[in-house]
Amino acid sequence: MTPSYLSDTRPDFTPFEIDCGKIPAFRFQGNLQSELAAGRIEPATAVDLLEDMLMVREMEDMIVRLRAGAYEPIAGFNYRGPTHVSIGQEAASVGACSALTLKDYITSTHRGHGDSLARGCLAIRAMDEEQMRKRVPHSRAASRQQLLEEALEEHVYRTIAELFGKEDGYCRGRGGSMHIADFTVGHLGANAIVGGSVPIATGAAMGLRYLRSGGVVCCFAGDGAYCNGVVLESMNWAAQAQFTNEIAGDHRFGVPIIFYVLNNHYAMTGRTDNEVTGVSHLARRAAGFADNNMHAEIVNGMDVLAVRDAVRRASQGCREGGGPYFLDVDTYRYYGHSLSDPRNEYRTREEEAAWKAVDPVLRFEKQILDCGILDEQGIASLEAKVRERNARAATRAAGSPDPDPADVIKYMYADTVVEKVPPAFQKTLLLEPPPAIKRADGAITYRDAIKEALIEEMKRDARVIFYGEDVAEYGGAFKLSKGLLESFGRDRVFNAPISEAAICGTAVGAAMIGLRPVVELMYMDFLLMAGDQVSNQAGKWHYMSGAQVEVPLVIRASVGGGKGYGGQHSQTLESMIAHIPGIYVAYPSTPYDAKGMMKSAIRDNNPVMFMESQLLYGEKGVVPEEEYLVPLGVADVKRPGSDITLVAYGPAVHDALKAADRLQVESGLSAEVVDLRSLVPLDIETLLRSVQKTGRCVVISQAVHMGSFTGEVASTIQQEAFDYLDAPVMRVGAKNGIAPQSHVLEAVFYPRVEDILAAARAIL
Repeated sequence: MTPSYLSDTRPDFTPFEIDCGKIPAFRFQGNLQSELAAGRIEPATAVDLLEDMLMVREMEDMIVRLRAGAYEPIAGFNYRGPTHVSIGQEAASVGACSALTLKDYITSTHRGHGDSLARGCLAIRAMDEEQMRKRVPHSRAASRQQLLEEALEEHVYRTIAELFGKEDGYCRGRGGSMHIADFTVGHLGANAIVGGSVPIATGAAMGLRYLRSGGVVCCFAGDGAYCNGVVLESMNWAAQAQFTNEIAGDHRFGVPIIFYVLNNHYAMTGRTDNEVTGVSHLARRAAGFADNNMHAEIVNGMDVLAVRDAVRRASQGCREGGGPYFLDVDTYRYYGHSLSDPRNEYRTREEEAAWKAVDPVLRFEKQILDCGILDEQGIASLEAKVRERNARAATRAAGSPDPDPADVIKYMYADTVVEKVPPAFQKTLLLEPPPAIKRADGAITYRDAIKEALIEEMKRDARVIFYGEDVAEYGGAFKLSKGLLESFGRDRVFNAPISEAAICGTAVGAAMIGLRPVVELMYMDFLLMAGDQVSNQAGKWHYMSGAQVEVPLVIRASVGGGKGYGGQHSQTLESMIAHIPGIYVAYPSTPYDAKGMMKSAIRDNNPVMFMESQLLYGEKGVVPEEEYLVPLGVADVKRPGSDITLVAYGPAVHDALKAADRLQVESGLSAEVVDLRSLVPLDIETLLRSVQKTGRCVVISQAVHMGSFTGEVASTIQQEAFDYLDAPVMRVGAKNGIAPQSHVLEAVFYPRVEDILAAARAIL
């Protein structure tokens, strides 16, 4: 059946024109007086907005003065780390956050101090007393106002402590300024990779749509990010027609995200407008991704009320199913990329003066004075309160404990799994019975074992969703997911655009807000397209956040050659991923292990790279229908022996078993075959026990020999069991080259049983 959202694709070459519509700019022409008169803001709220902008500016001005040795409250403090200040952009941060609710989320940039401070302040102001007391549990405040003051100061303290790399920082000093996050208020993290947070934000919004929470994601990213490939992929992702939203009978589509461009006109030193792009306004980017131009508009980012107005309208539109929205927020930063950038090579003094003439803080102070909300003494008192609060927080942060050096890699991995599914997700809607897995004498294929694991886990936990290229109606390139769409529906099983970075990045965002995505990379070669989102995002956020967040996702990737697919569809890249801390790597060799390990991977709270050998998809083995798990990080002795240890994983295990049989028949030698099953965590104890018994070892994989994970295994054995070895550890792998298409060449490119035998005989 053709999905309802697909249009007819029969040929029709009748001439027509596409009208891309108009993109409005600077719609808001009001001021504080008109907003007060219209009842869209209260006087107290206006004071709060000013206070929050002052807090952002004071904290960042502190950084500037610290670098110059001129911040008196902590004179002499050695501030180390990045200095990407956003002075001048206060209205853009505070105005946006003031239009969000507690159930909403933000992501931010490497220049994210202001976004983080603003989000926390506005969230704290929206909390009830019980929620605030959780942030300051030792408070003895007698009134809400006193409690609010304490919570705000604690927020400033923990922010500065993170900038200073202290244990009391939001991320326990592991993230620092470029990765600051507070997941308790929906801040999913600043990101040091330009554009790196945009697919995460998109995935979080996709998750909010699935959960029907009514939440919105405001994705702060700079103008430079909108020249980045994964950002454009994310915009396409967010606007997919298959993300349908029926609101009061109105057919809409897309996910609830606001692409919020902090357009300060400089990516670093290069100008986005009139230099590195071909559009005069970045808002035009949106026309390429949605027929409604993503409701794009250009906003005055130097006016906190204009920003507040635009984000309120955009967030409401998202809540009504009309997302995504695109806001090109015209703002300016007064300093260079960092404090080491004097900015005089590429800016004029006249340009800077013109922007400072519309300073967001000073202009809003004047409006508050003109409206009689505060007088000049009131403004001065507010400025003094902010300044003194920041000084107290900075002094406390400077003297607070540093992280314990013994904990340098603490929080690298989550140590939890899902043992019990929360009640809200135990009920799963099945549109029709899942496809039956047929057994012959209890045996099923490796492919069906993984499919059965997916079915069982999706039935068990409604948070498990599955997507990738061509995995829906077609069932994937290897037909592994055939029938899952019909059972679980398009909310949980759907096709992805050909955007590997967006596939993996959106999975990170969805995992961060509570889903448990399983995504498919058709071939592992395509992992290289998603390198940043896997290695810099999925693998690092648990650690960089100081264990505030877990990232439970599984990336399935078909691996290896032997099918004549050539150099770009045949790579075995597990060694690359094993080199990235923070990611588990699983590589089962049998149907039994494949099912049990997939189930364990889905329940684990770490990101797992799940390697599936194309050569093994058709292999059969006995797999119980009853519930069972195969733990990650536990090797398996597939064949006991006493004379030599053959260590392998994936399809190489089967070659090792054949070599062991040959050694027994031809030489009477007893070879023990150890299947690693998991590369990370690595079960070194099982390996050492085997080598201590046999005294000899060969390590085998189908990866290119150079830089292979077999070297890690061999060196660890040499280091930990040297006294037990009677010969050097040998390694067997593919040739140090590129996989050929020719079957004649491919036959000698990958290691064969004869190669394993030759290595074994050399040390026996």
